[in-house]
Amino acid sequence: MRLAMGSSQDRPVAIPIASAARVVLHAGYVVAGIVTTLMGPILPILIGRWSLSDQRAGLFFTAQFCGSMVGVSTLGALIGRGYRYAFVCGFSLIAAGVAGLTLGSYLAGLAAAALFGCGLGQALSATNLWVAEVAKARRVAALSILNLAWGIGAVASSPVVMFAQRREAIPFLLYTIASASALTALILASMNLEPGAADGDHQQFTARRGENISMRSSVSLAALFFLYVGSENSIAGWVASLTKRMHPDSGDMWTLAPLFFWGGILSGRALVALVPFRWRERALLAGGLILAGASICLLLRATTFASIATCVGAAGLGFAGIYPILIAWLVKAYGQRSRQIGAIMFALAAMGGATMPWFVGLISTGTGSLGAGLLLPLAGCVAMFGLISSMREPIFRDAGKPDD
Repeated sequence: MRLAMGSSQDRPVAIPIASAARVVLHAGYVVAGIVTTLMGPILPILIGRWSLSDQRAGLFFTAQFCGSMVGVSTLGALIGRGYRYAFVCGFSLIAAGVAGLTLGSYLAGLAAAALFGCGLGQALSATNLWVAEVAKARRVAALSILNLAWGIGAVASSPVVMFAQRREAIPFLLYTIASASALTALILASMNLEPGAADGDHQQFTARRGENISMRSSVSLAALFFLYVGSENSIAGWVASLTKRMHPDSGDMWTLAPLFFWGGILSGRALVALVPFRWRERALLAGGLILAGASICLLLRATTFASIATCVGAAGLGFAGIYPILIAWLVKAYGQRSRQIGAIMFALAAMGGATMPWFVGLISTGTGSLGAGLLLPLAGCVAMFGLISSMREPIFRDAGKPDD
């Protein structure tokens, strides 16, 4: 896939640029994975630092994902000027926000979370759309590989926090992550990142415009984005706190609890890249939701660290294929309009991430049980299962095809 139109003599030069862009964006996605999931393992540290209630602590998730909604709302304007603007702005804001977490007050921490959340909204959404446009064959597989890179960062988040905490080096860790994000922005600023569109691709996208999905399915797809991100972050954000309370004598092992969830997602996305040609995408979604829901039920009854790790790992495995498939459905359903419609879907996803983890904390504070709060992502799984069952268009029923 060429990134710019030109004569045949230009093609040998353009292909390495595309390859280099993929490498940098995937590396940046690893950093973004660390940042997206950073709040989960460091939340108990912040709770102890400022003596926060669960309700006040939950506002960190709200700040991060409200910032993400702001970032997504600017996505259309940034991509209109070129993907490079979205990438550079996004990764720069991530760097500034993560560095800002070293500031010493609760309100400053909330502001920093909102800032890097804004950058994540821009960088993550733009990268998913870029890959979906560039990958003409096996779109779900390409998106799964991209999100596999994100999963590597997500899995690394808990161990690096534990390592830094043991050495009282949390500020150094935050500055290192910020520097890596700033370097990503600097490299991408020098690249030509606009996907080229061959004639066949243009005709395909034009034809896609005629395949508008029904308003009912559009609403269902939007709700799936909201519920998936909200449910995922409710589990990942609170499992470390749940583990610490259930096993207060486990030292700092509680910091590793989110690792098993992201490890399940990482393993699942590696498998999803091999599956779409043989399985129907909706069957993958349904099976994943059943596994995730059952795992949450068992998590609420878990009594040992090993059982908690097993349950959250299985929940992550169930969630693994959902997000790549939702993005592929978005591009298949809306074609070129996915750049504009995607901003709405990603904003709703961010809204889910902003509200559902906070409601978990609110329910926990009101009932005195964090386990009661985690019934919310279980309800999200049940609702998502019902939504995918109601989507009747062929693009949601057919198995993955070479142009997907």
